[in-house]
Amino acid sequence: MFAIAALAVSLSDYRWFWLNGGLCNSKYIGLSMFFAVGKLFVVRAPVPWDPSASMNDIYQFKPNDYMELIGCVDTRSILILRLMITLICLAILSSTIGFLLDALGPMKFGLKFMRRHAFWHILSVLLCTVVTGLCFWTSEIIYDIQDKTRSKIGKKVEVQFDVAYYLVVVSSGLSLLATAFALLRRYPTAEEEHLER
Repeated sequence: MFAIAALAVSLSDYRWFWLNGGLCNSKYIGLSMFFAVGKLFVVRAPVPWDPSASMNDIYQFKPNDYMELIGCVDTRSILILRLMITLICLAILSSTIGFLLDALGPMKFGLKFMRRHAFWHILSVLLCTVVTGLCFWTSEIIYDIQDKTRSKIGKKVEVQFDVAYYLVVVSSGLSLLATAFALLRRYPTAEEEHLER
């Protein structure tokens, strides 16, 4: 249950990545900024510290009328961030199904098999692990964008994980605990179940 809550909060939080030192007009980038389709514009601009270098492509992403991200993301990072949204929604769904199977304790063979072997909890752990890997890949892409658009040649560029990323890591750990408890729990054998009937 706490894993589901942590995933839901991470999905709605705007603090996934903390940025410093680049052109980006926002300190934080979060998944909640990429729910809307938005509009992506490309502006060609010179490199500030080297006028002889080739022009930079600066992406402006405008998800709605109230917000605009300039020089923060590009097409690859937007696709990866939207894939992360999808995978987190699937992880919430699989954690919810696993929780309901654990709470209700169904007696039909297929559902009982999935509950005893913690199928949905394992799937949730795998999805959270894939999301953390995609976070790392996205942070590298965002770092490259910030590095190309920094204002001074010696200025330090930083891209760090923030609160929502760690919520996904905590959710993965909680799902792993749910998996361990479901797998280590002693269930009655088929003969014991038959005798109880």
